[in-house]
Amino acid sequence: MTQLGDEMIVRKINYSGADKMVVPAYFFAPRDTVTRHPVVILVHGGVHGDFSDLYIPHVRSLVNEGYIVVAPEYRGSTGYGRSHYDAIDYGGKEVEDAIAAREYLADRVPNADLSRLAMMGWSHGGFITLHSIFRRPELFKVAVAHVPVADLPTRIRTHSAGYQRIFADQPGFGGTLAEKPQAYVDRSPIAHVRKLKTPLLVHAASNDDDVFIIENHNLRDSMVAAGKDREGLYTYREWKDPPGGHSFSRVDTKEGRESWNESLAFLRKYLQPARRP
Repeated sequence: MTQLGDEMIVRKINYSGADKMVVPAYFFAPRDTVTRHPVVILVHGGVHGDFSDLYIPHVRSLVNEGYIVVAPEYRGSTGYGRSHYDAIDYGGKEVEDAIAAREYLADRVPNADLSRLAMMGWSHGGFITLHSIFRRPELFKVAVAHVPVADLPTRIRTHSAGYQRIFADQPGFGGTLAEKPQAYVDRSPIAHVRKLKTPLLVHAASNDDDVFIIENHNLRDSMVAAGKDREGLYTYREWKDPPGGHSFSRVDTKEGRESWNESLAFLRKYLQPARRP
């Protein structure tokens, strides 16, 4: 992330997450430390992933818009030792780890305007975004989820046995889908759509080969059944066979630029950042 240092404030930070676990994170902010800036918690994807250089264009874009950005390396992320890796709690305490970035900002960053707080994520980061706004809607002004994991029972049924073991071996699930179905339902965003109170934008790709489109169709249908689209809270857009599939909104193509520009416009509508010239 050092390549951003000339453009903005860049720091590696730590804060207390769920169960007082230390959560590493990246902090990015405009050099103007007087103006109060809205905040985006930017959540990386991957079951055992991390915040990589892949996100640099998005960080640059957000900070240039006038946002403070925090990217948490929640429990289960790679690169922080065995105990951090093994603490994975998919859909459980990892969500609290991401939300807890807000407390760090409240304590340490006086020009972070937490009345204008958003969360954004891709794939598993989109899954955490959904759970965060369902659990703590009073904290968030707006949210964006790109190709989010949305329906765990469907996901488990459509992925390999090795992938299924990642979940079955976690204490939060306590077994396979066949053995503990309720745990998988409870940790599926589609089971909680009636809790949506935060304006939410979801982007998906019909040719996604990781989060198969059926997951986001199930999320969409659940939102529609709950009336969240009619309430103006849920906005969905799906691209037909875009280049990149699961990663379409993170590549420099016409479709990727459309997705990102629409995401920025959605954030801007609710957060009203002071855009830098």
